Amino acid sequence: MRFMRICALMLSLILALPASAWADGEVVLAAGAGYKKMVNALNSAYEKKTGQTLDLIYGNMGRVTTLAKESGKVDIVLGDQQFLLKRAALPVTEKTELGRGKLVLAFAKGSKFSKVSDLDNTEAGRIAMPDTSKAIYGKAAREYLTKTGRLPGIKPRLVEVATVPQVFSYLATNEVDMGFINLTHALNVKDKLGGYVVLDEKDYSPISIIAAILETSPNKEKAKAFLDFVKTDEAQAIVRANGL
Repeated sequence: MRFMRICALMLSLILALPASAWADGEVVLAAGAGYKKMVNALNSAYEKKTGQTLDLIYGNMGRVTTLAKESGKVDIVLGDQQFLLKRAALPVTEKTELGRGKLVLAFAKGSKFSKVSDLDNTEAGRIAMPDTSKAIYGKAAREYLTKTGRLPGIKPRLVEVATVPQVFSYLATNEVDMGFINLTHALNVKDKLGGYVVLDEKDYSPISIIAAILETSPNKEKAKAFLDFVKTDEAQAIVRANGL
């Protein structure tokens, strides 16, 4: 049974690859789905500047790293450094930091709450946060609440869900008054929020978002050209506009 599940997973991952990715010379970049808007913009700017383009794959980080390890077709991975290099232990030859992920406190649309100090307001209802054991922004939220002295007192009002998108779903349906998400996601859904506040980065560990070339990359030179582009002022402007 376990073997069949593994086979099914691998088939779904292989089918996720664009058809052109099987052709020699096409650079494949796999990224967390939350960075889709930013990566699409980087790819468009790169194509305009160089005439080159990348095949892009998005998904949750577990599937992205499995695909990166098993397919042999992925050249570049993009996401949280801790997850990619430590938890998933992907072998890479070169990496560059795009920017730092930022934790925000977001508020449900129509909510009367709008400030960080509202975390301490006993009239405020439930507060959603991503999984504090697995999700990078869940860990950051736990660190923030601990360092600011709110844990364990605030614990009865916390609702822990799996991911940042699930926190947003709770906010969008007004099941919670506020929730912890990242700035990139907040910018993507800002019209569906009542607002958000970027939290002080000194109150949680740095979150480094990187692009890295895999040791198994079949197109290392072309992949390096994209990493060089990411370091340019033009690319960094796109990165900053997307909350890093």
